[in-house]
Amino acid sequence: MLPNWYTTYKKFIEDNIEIYLDKYFDNNLKNSEALQKFEEVVRYSVKWWKKIRAILALEFYLLLSHKKIENLDNNSDIVKICLALEFVHAYSLLQDDMPCMDNDVLRRGQPTVWSKYWEYNAMLASDVLNTLSYEVLSEIENKKIAIEMTKILAKSTGFYWMIWGQIEDLYFEENPDELNQKKLLSLHKKKTGKLIKASVKMWIIMSGNTKYLKPFSHFWEKLWLAFQIKDDILDVEWTALETGKSVWEWIYEKKWFIFFEWLKKSKQKLKDLINSCLETSKILKSEKLEFITEYVGNRKK
Repeated sequence: MLPNWYTTYKKFIEDNIEIYLDKYFDNNLKNSEALQKFEEVVRYSVKWWKKIRAILALEFYLLLSHKKIENLDNNSDIVKICLALEFVHAYSLLQDDMPCMDNDVLRRGQPTVWSKYWEYNAMLASDVLNTLSYEVLSEIENKKIAIEMTKILAKSTGFYWMIWGQIEDLYFEENPDELNQKKLLSLHKKKTGKLIKASVKMWIIMSGNTKYLKPFSHFWEKLWLAFQIKDDILDVEWTALETGKSVWEWIYEKKWFIFFEWLKKSKQKLKDLINSCLETSKILKSEKLEFITEYVGNRKK
């Protein structure tokens, strides 16, 4: 069961997403039934995620700035960063689920956007969320910081990082014999890790405590890898439990770390990464940060 503070953080972020979208769509859609239906698609697109990136952003910021969540409002710059991260993350997942990508019909136990609202709506919603993430950052009051945040986010999600990682992911599905563990690690670092590492940089810069950049860059490099390995383990164990398919049948898909490490070694690797992150998290003496770190390793979905 999640602690009360985690639920409070998550609700704070979700409420601010709703507030922002209410203002964004306002009354301009009243005369268009098509746009009203599309608004539903966009809202659904950001509804089901765990919000873990934004929750972490919030906790880092509150720790380093010595502020309290009850003193933040929807115009706070950290709220804008949280929204931008959630919007760009949702955009990437919408495209990842598409039939031309992973062809997934379920995410978090709910129908994926394309399977519920058709492919064209999912693609257009992802376009909206991608551009909206930068629109939100442009609203940061300190324009020098706004430009810096925009550059960090754009570079991490652009061609040389997230897009490149997705290109390699699809390429190696067609050419699995060319994939090895080193290339798989590089792929996920581009596709997932860079955005998480960039997120850390954004939060720390916003707080003004740049001395934490180096230790917590290493923290995130390990945590995102732990997150990915845990995903692989859950996929294998869920398949065996829920569908009755053989675990070993799925392990022979080379896109997973488990193909190279096998299940036992993957679980040990996950444990080692989490323990290392916990050691780093002690720098800030935050029980919340320690909980989130352990949650990555212990989550069931």
